[in-house]
Amino acid sequence: MSNCAMNYLKEDTIVALSTPVGKSAIAVIRMSGDDAFDILNKVFKTSSKKNYQIKYGYLVDGNEKKDEVLCSFFYAPNTYTGQNLVEISVHGNPVIIKEVLNLLYKTGARPAEPGEFTYRSFLNGKKDLAQAEAVCNLITSKTATSAKAALNNVRGVFSTKIKNIKDSITNLLAFMEVTLDHPEEDIMFLSREEKLSRLEICIKDVEALLKSYKASKTFQNGIKAALIGKPNAGKSSLLNAILGKNRAIVTEIAGTTTDTVEETIDCHGIPLTIIDTAGIRKHTENSIELLGQEKTREIIFSADILVWIFDSSFPIDENDIQLANILNNAKLSIPIIGLLNKSDLPQKLVIDENSTLLNLLTSKIKISAKKETGIFTLLDEFAKIAGINNMQDINLMINSRHCTLLNNALEALQKTKLELSSKNADELACFQAKVAQNALNEILGINVKEDILDTIFSTFCIGK
Repeated sequence: MSNCAMNYLKEDTIVALSTPVGKSAIAVIRMSGDDAFDILNKVFKTSSKKNYQIKYGYLVDGNEKKDEVLCSFFYAPNTYTGQNLVEISVHGNPVIIKEVLNLLYKTGARPAEPGEFTYRSFLNGKKDLAQAEAVCNLITSKTATSAKAALNNVRGVFSTKIKNIKDSITNLLAFMEVTLDHPEEDIMFLSREEKLSRLEICIKDVEALLKSYKASKTFQNGIKAALIGKPNAGKSSLLNAILGKNRAIVTEIAGTTTDTVEETIDCHGIPLTIIDTAGIRKHTENSIELLGQEKTREIIFSADILVWIFDSSFPIDENDIQLANILNNAKLSIPIIGLLNKSDLPQKLVIDENSTLLNLLTSKIKISAKKETGIFTLLDEFAKIAGINNMQDINLMINSRHCTLLNNALEALQKTKLELSSKNADELACFQAKVAQNALNEILGINVKEDILDTIFSTFCIGK
């Protein structure tokens, strides 16, 4: 067992800063453990009434006052961790925060490990593992939509779905096993057809959750869209139009962008990172521009979507052909949106005249970055490619661990169905049903290995 795991399992009192590091009006220090109140009372001087849940006073080290504070007392077992818990609101000066923490360490508390408060919540039955994982997702959510989905997981919506499927399997197993144990007795049995019907419902419920995984992954991790094209096609202008501010330098001089510029926006609930790249042109002697073009080639391989911007006020030229050759040689399997920019000017681009370019494009959209027309159509296209409809909402946050275990459960249920459909294979069917049951248990944190718990909670921030 790792040192981290041993620290997690201790029953001592832990303390940590729960608000972000830095200067602020107020910072919150959280302390949890059976001795939390006793430790605090040794250094907290107050004139507030004894039965008050929130008390005003001073933290002192001997006769020296360290800070003027408010202390909120939460009594076990009705707390976040299931233990006695206190939250100390101190002034948000890093110097004061450090002194208060050192005072509490000296008085008997120890620094909390990452995610240890939530870990204790899990150990004490306040949250199952899926709910505990969602706490981290809620903190790191990049859009309101993903935060809402994570909050639903914290509330137990996802866990309830897993428990319902598991209960259905448990109920079905009871009928399957009673058939094995008492084949000749006068006990209420389910017909084979009824068992298969119930099993099919479980399979469809698991499949429905698995379908949510792709959307969950997109909402949680976001997508990267790289703006590519020849110099002066309007890449930087497009970035500024999408952002609604002048983020990238725009001039009439070709090759202005020599490095990548990245910004993340909320696109229909998806964290969309837009990368403005250096333009690709066939001939340049500028060493800095050449480095920028090399970085553009690297970005092309790491993006989820490419947005190829054409200057539709000019015909296809050798620079467009140069980029087409690069993309052809790269043999990418990602969508490439063709943007016909400068649609407000007389049109001279005929993209159909060159099949090499046409075959590379997944879709074509006319825009004017200068006039800011066609921007919403582009954003809708991003959402469509990501598999999210404009009106679609996400209700759950399903991570890769859940996905693996759901796939394990689905495979076991399908094997159960196969065995149940065969004669004299009921024992094997029961075994596979239990495999599915165990996979769902692991999602909830039942009989889960400690190294898995260590991995999950080590990704949390300290103080949560």
